[in-house]
Formats: sequence, structure tokens, C-alpha cells
Amino acid sequence: MSSRTFDRETLLDLIVNAIPLVMMAFFVGVFVLYNPFGTDLANQAIQLSIVIITFGALLVLTYFSGRAISKAESELEESPEEFAEPQAAAADPSEATTPDYDEEEFGEVTSDEPPEDAAAIAAKDADDESADDE
Repeated sequence: MSSRTFDRETLLDLIVNAIPLVMMAFFVGVFVLYNPFGTDLANQAIQLSIVIITFGALLVLTYFSGRAISKAESELEESPEEFAEPQAAAADPSEATTPDYDEEEFGEVTSDEPPEDAAAIAAKDADDESADDE
């Protein structure tokens, strides 16, 4: 493992949190330099504390998730066979699986005509459509 805490792949995984962090830092700067909600110190303290606490929580969460990702990647590099996907089935046709149904229970189709129930349903639908057109 490298001497850095986070490698390039981990940083790419964590970049999704950079945009909200930048946005919150921007708003803290705007609210400190230009106070759009008046000069009441209590309101300004509440407003800034909400943004700063959220910023800090996201920063801590990002750091610990980065550590967890780095740890998982290092474990995967140490023992890749433990986390490997199972091998595909053999290409030998004799080892192929059998279907889940019994082919004998399905009767052989002897006619090209649909079953009577299907014909009755189709006729009923045609009658309903012609009644709607009137």
C-alpha cells in the first residue's frame, strides 16, 4: 500500500462529496461577508452554525468513508481469491442443467387455430369496441 492515505481511485470515489462541501463553504463566505437576513446576531449565529455543522459532519463522513474504501481495497488486493466471483458453468453439454419443467406435461399443438376461449374473448372485445364507436 502506498504512503498516502487515499490513492487515486479512492479520491475519485470521494469526489462526489466535494461539490456539496464547496457549496457550503461558498455560502458560509457569502453569509459572513454579506448578511442578507439582517443584523441580528442570534439569527446569524443560528444560520452559520447550521451550515458549518453540516459542513463539518459531511467532511468527517467523507474522511471515514474514504478510510473504509481504502481498507476494503487493500483487503481485496491481499486476498483476491476470497472475493472472486464463481466460475461460469462448464461448456460441456452433458453437464448442462435440465429445464425446470417437464416437457411431457405440455401437450403437443395439433392445430393452428387458437383455443375457443381466446376466440370468444376476441369477439367480445370487438363487440365492445364497435359499441364505443357509436
